Amino acid sequence: MQVAKILGVPFTTRGFEETVTHLTARIAAGERTHVVTANPEVVMVARANPRLRAILDQAYVVPDGIGIVYAARWLKYPLRERVTGIELMTALMERADAYGWRVYLLGAASEVVRKAAAELGRHYPHAQIVGWRDGYYRKEEEEAIAEEIAAKRPDLLFVALGAPRQDEWIHTYWDRLQVPLAMGVGGSFDVWAGAVKRAPQIWQKMHLEWLYRLLKQPSRWRRQLAIPQFVAAVLWEKWTQRTESQG
Repeated sequence: MQVAKILGVPFTTRGFEETVTHLTARIAAGERTHVVTANPEVVMVARANPRLRAILDQAYVVPDGIGIVYAARWLKYPLRERVTGIELMTALMERADAYGWRVYLLGAASEVVRKAAAELGRHYPHAQIVGWRDGYYRKEEEEAIAEEIAAKRPDLLFVALGAPRQDEWIHTYWDRLQVPLAMGVGGSFDVWAGAVKRAPQIWQKMHLEWLYRLLKQPSRWRRQLAIPQFVAAVLWEKWTQRTESQG
Protein backbone atom coordinates (compact mmCIF):
# COMPACT_ATOMS: atom_id res chain seq x y z
CA MET A 1 0.00 0.00 0.00
CA GLN A 2 1.41 3.36 -1.02
CA VAL A 3 1.64 5.67 1.97
CA ALA A 4 2.52 9.26 2.77
CA LYS A 5 4.29 9.67 6.11
CA ILE A 6 3.09 12.84 7.80
CA LEU A 7 5.23 13.46 10.90
CA GLY A 8 5.89 9.74 11.00
CA VAL A 9 2.27 8.59 10.62
CA PRO A 10 1.68 6.46 7.48
CA PHE A 11 -1.43 7.65 5.62
CA THR A 12 -2.86 5.79 2.64
CA THR A 13 -2.73 7.97 -0.47
CA ARG A 14 -5.91 6.52 -1.98
CA GLY A 15 -8.82 8.84 -2.71
CA PHE A 16 -12.24 8.32 -1.15
CA GLU A 17 -13.85 6.07 -3.77
CA GLU A 18 -10.65 4.10 -4.22
CA THR A 19 -10.46 3.59 -0.45
CA VAL A 20 -14.02 2.25 -0.29
CA THR A 21 -13.36 -0.11 -3.22
CA HIS A 22 -10.10 -1.31 -1.71
CA LEU A 23 -11.58 -1.96 1.73
CA THR A 24 -14.51 -3.83 0.17
CA ALA A 25 -12.07 -6.00 -1.77
CA ARG A 26 -10.06 -6.69 1.40
CA ILE A 27 -13.18 -7.87 3.20
CA ALA A 28 -14.12 -10.10 0.27
CA ALA A 29 -10.59 -11.54 0.23
CA GLY A 30 -10.61 -12.22 3.98
CA GLU A 31 -7.93 -9.61 4.71
CA ARG A 32 -8.59 -8.11 8.13
CA THR A 33 -8.28 -4.34 8.43
CA HIS A 34 -8.09 -1.89 11.33
CA VAL A 35 -9.04 1.49 9.85
CA VAL A 36 -7.93 4.62 11.69
CA THR A 37 -9.36 8.00 10.69
CA ALA A 38 -6.60 10.40 11.70
CA ASN A 39 -6.57 14.20 11.76
CA PRO A 40 -3.83 16.60 12.91
CA GLU A 41 -4.85 16.13 16.54
CA VAL A 42 -4.32 12.36 16.31
CA VAL A 43 -0.95 12.87 14.64
CA MET A 44 0.19 15.17 17.44
CA VAL A 45 -1.01 12.74 20.12
CA ALA A 46 0.89 9.94 18.36
CA ARG A 47 4.12 11.96 18.52
CA ALA A 48 3.92 11.86 22.31
CA ASN A 49 2.32 8.43 22.67
CA PRO A 50 4.55 5.53 21.57
CA ARG A 51 1.71 3.00 22.01
CA LEU A 52 -0.55 4.91 19.62
CA ARG A 53 2.33 5.43 17.20
CA ALA A 54 2.90 1.65 17.08
CA ILE A 55 -0.82 1.06 16.47
CA LEU A 56 -0.86 3.54 13.58
CA ASP A 57 2.19 1.85 12.05
CA GLN A 58 0.15 -1.35 11.75
CA ALA A 59 -3.22 0.18 10.80
CA TYR A 60 -4.87 1.41 7.60
CA VAL A 61 -4.75 5.16 8.28
CA VAL A 62 -6.95 7.51 6.25
CA PRO A 63 -6.68 11.33 6.18
CA ASP A 64 -9.66 12.62 8.15
CA GLY A 65 -8.81 16.31 8.18
CA ILE A 66 -7.97 18.89 5.53
CA GLY A 67 -4.82 19.71 7.51
CA ILE A 68 -3.43 16.30 6.59
CA VAL A 69 -4.08 16.94 2.90
CA TYR A 70 -2.41 20.35 3.03
CA ALA A 71 0.56 18.88 4.89
CA ALA A 72 0.94 16.22 2.21
CA ARG A 73 0.98 18.93 -0.47
CA TRP A 74 3.63 20.93 1.39
CA LEU A 75 5.75 17.80 1.74
CA LYS A 76 5.16 16.78 -1.91
CA TYR A 77 3.31 13.54 -1.12
CA PRO A 78 0.64 12.17 -3.52
CA LEU A 79 -2.29 12.41 -1.10
CA ARG A 80 -5.26 13.83 -2.98
CA GLU A 81 -8.26 14.27 -0.71
CA ARG A 82 -9.86 13.81 2.69
CA VAL A 83 -11.44 10.51 3.67
CA THR A 84 -13.66 11.54 6.57
CA GLY A 85 -14.83 9.07 9.17
CA ILE A 86 -18.56 9.82 8.87
CA GLU A 87 -18.48 9.56 5.07
CA LEU A 88 -16.40 6.39 5.07
CA MET A 89 -18.72 4.80 7.63
CA THR A 90 -21.71 5.73 5.46
CA ALA A 91 -20.08 4.28 2.34
CA LEU A 92 -19.27 1.04 4.16
CA MET A 93 -22.86 0.84 5.38
CA GLU A 94 -23.98 1.14 1.75
CA ARG A 95 -21.77 -1.83 0.93
CA ALA A 96 -23.15 -3.67 3.97
CA ASP A 97 -26.64 -3.06 2.60
CA ALA A 98 -25.62 -4.36 -0.82
CA TYR A 99 -23.89 -7.49 0.46
CA GLY A 100 -25.91 -8.25 3.61
CA TRP A 101 -22.95 -7.70 5.91
CA ARG A 102 -23.29 -7.94 9.67
CA VAL A 103 -22.62 -4.76 11.68
CA TYR A 104 -21.90 -4.10 15.36
CA LEU A 105 -21.79 -0.67 17.04
CA LEU A 106 -19.78 0.05 20.19
CA GLY A 107 -19.55 3.37 21.97
CA ALA A 108 -21.28 6.68 22.75
CA ALA A 109 -24.11 7.08 25.25
CA SER A 110 -26.76 4.38 25.47
CA GLU A 111 -29.53 6.49 23.95
CA VAL A 112 -27.23 7.72 21.18
CA VAL A 113 -25.99 4.30 20.06
CA ARG A 114 -29.53 2.89 20.30
CA LYS A 115 -30.87 5.64 18.01
CA ALA A 116 -27.89 5.33 15.67
CA ALA A 117 -28.50 1.58 15.34
CA ALA A 118 -32.18 2.21 14.61
CA GLU A 119 -31.41 4.86 11.97
CA LEU A 120 -28.77 2.75 10.28
CA GLY A 121 -31.18 -0.19 10.23
CA ARG A 122 -33.86 2.03 8.68
CA HIS A 123 -31.55 3.47 6.01
CA TYR A 124 -29.85 0.17 5.20
CA PRO A 125 -32.48 -2.57 5.72
CA HIS A 126 -30.40 -5.31 4.09
CA ALA A 127 -27.45 -4.73 6.40
CA GLN A 128 -27.72 -6.76 9.58
CA ILE A 129 -27.27 -4.71 12.76
CA VAL A 130 -26.35 -7.67 14.97
CA GLY A 131 -25.70 -5.72 18.16
CA TRP A 132 -24.78 -2.50 19.91
CA ARG A 133 -23.28 -1.49 23.24
CA ASP A 134 -22.73 1.94 24.75
CA GLY A 135 -19.27 3.15 25.72
CA TYR A 136 -19.98 3.61 29.42
CA TYR A 137 -18.70 0.39 30.93
CA ARG A 138 -16.27 -0.62 33.64
CA LYS A 139 -12.77 -1.74 32.76
CA GLU A 140 -13.49 -5.23 34.04
CA GLU A 141 -16.36 -5.56 31.53
CA GLU A 142 -14.13 -5.17 28.47
CA GLU A 143 -13.26 -8.86 28.13
CA ALA A 144 -16.93 -9.85 28.14
CA ILE A 145 -17.78 -7.12 25.61
CA ALA A 146 -15.06 -8.35 23.26
CA GLU A 147 -16.34 -11.91 23.64
CA GLU A 148 -19.90 -10.81 22.89
CA ILE A 149 -18.82 -8.97 19.74
CA ALA A 150 -16.78 -11.97 18.55
CA ALA A 151 -19.79 -14.24 19.11
CA LYS A 152 -21.97 -11.99 16.92
CA ARG A 153 -19.46 -12.42 14.03
CA PRO A 154 -19.84 -8.94 12.52
CA ASP A 155 -18.25 -8.06 9.20
CA LEU A 156 -18.00 -4.42 10.28
CA LEU A 157 -17.28 -3.14 13.79
CA PHE A 158 -17.67 0.59 14.34
CA VAL A 159 -16.21 1.89 17.62
CA ALA A 160 -17.10 5.37 18.90
CA LEU A 161 -14.99 5.83 22.03
CA GLY A 162 -13.05 8.88 20.90
CA ALA A 163 -9.44 8.99 19.74
CA PRO A 164 -7.09 7.49 20.71
CA ARG A 165 -9.12 5.27 23.05
CA GLN A 166 -11.17 3.68 20.27
CA ASP A 167 -8.13 2.57 18.31
CA GLU A 168 -6.30 1.36 21.39
CA TRP A 169 -9.38 -0.72 22.25
CA ILE A 170 -9.55 -2.25 18.78
CA HIS A 171 -5.84 -3.02 18.89
CA THR A 172 -6.06 -4.62 22.33
CA TYR A 173 -8.81 -7.05 21.31
CA TRP A 174 -7.89 -7.42 17.64
CA ASP A 175 -6.95 -11.10 17.76
CA ARG A 176 -9.96 -12.02 19.85
CA LEU A 177 -12.50 -10.13 17.74
CA GLN A 178 -11.54 -11.68 14.39
CA VAL A 179 -13.72 -9.07 12.66
CA PRO A 180 -12.92 -8.41 8.96
CA LEU A 181 -12.97 -4.62 9.41
CA ALA A 182 -12.92 -2.52 12.58
CA MET A 183 -12.93 1.26 12.50
CA GLY A 184 -12.92 4.06 15.05
CA VAL A 185 -15.64 6.54 14.12
CA GLY A 186 -15.44 9.24 16.81
CA GLY A 187 -18.70 11.20 16.94
CA SER A 188 -20.37 9.53 13.96
CA PHE A 189 -23.01 7.83 16.12
CA ASP A 190 -24.06 11.26 17.41
CA VAL A 191 -24.61 12.39 13.82
CA TRP A 192 -26.63 9.30 12.91
CA ALA A 193 -28.67 9.61 16.11
CA GLY A 194 -29.48 13.24 15.33
CA ALA A 195 -27.77 14.45 18.50
CA VAL A 196 -25.20 16.46 16.52
CA LYS A 197 -25.56 18.02 13.08
CA ARG A 198 -22.73 18.08 10.56
CA ALA A 199 -21.64 21.42 9.24
CA PRO A 200 -23.67 22.71 6.27
CA GLN A 201 -22.31 21.78 2.84
CA ILE A 202 -20.89 25.24 2.25
CA TRP A 203 -18.74 24.93 5.40
CA GLN A 204 -17.62 21.47 4.31
CA LYS A 205 -16.69 22.68 0.82
CA MET A 206 -14.67 25.52 2.34
CA HIS A 207 -12.91 22.99 4.60
CA LEU A 208 -14.15 24.84 7.68
CA GLU A 209 -16.04 22.00 9.33
CA TRP A 210 -13.62 22.16 12.27
CA LEU A 211 -14.52 25.83 12.81
CA TYR A 212 -18.24 25.09 12.65
CA ARG A 213 -17.85 22.41 15.34
CA LEU A 214 -15.80 24.79 17.46
CA LEU A 215 -18.47 27.50 17.23
CA LYS A 216 -21.15 24.98 18.17
CA GLN A 217 -19.02 23.44 20.94
CA PRO A 218 -16.63 26.09 22.35
CA SER A 219 -15.39 23.53 24.88
CA ARG A 220 -13.42 21.96 22.01
CA TRP A 221 -10.96 24.89 21.96
CA ARG A 222 -8.24 22.99 23.82
CA ARG A 223 -8.32 20.26 21.17
CA GLN A 224 -7.91 22.86 18.42
CA LEU A 225 -4.57 23.93 19.90
CA ALA A 226 -3.13 20.86 18.18
CA ILE A 227 -3.67 22.50 14.77
CA PRO A 228 -1.06 25.31 15.03
CA GLN A 229 1.33 22.85 16.67
CA PHE A 230 0.79 20.47 13.76
CA VAL A 231 1.37 23.23 11.18
CA ALA A 232 4.59 24.29 12.89
CA ALA A 233 5.85 20.71 13.04
CA VAL A 234 5.08 20.10 9.34
CA LEU A 235 6.76 23.34 8.28
CA TRP A 236 9.82 22.37 10.33
CA GLU A 237 9.91 18.98 8.62
CA LYS A 238 9.62 20.64 5.21
CA TRP A 239 12.49 23.00 6.05
CA THR A 240 14.57 20.08 7.32
CA GLN A 241 13.93 18.12 4.10
CA ARG A 242 14.94 21.11 1.98
CA THR A 243 18.10 21.67 4.02
CA GLU A 244 19.09 18.00 3.75
CA SER A 245 18.48 17.94 -0.01
CA GLN A 246 20.62 21.05 -0.48
CA GLY A 247 23.37 19.67 1.73
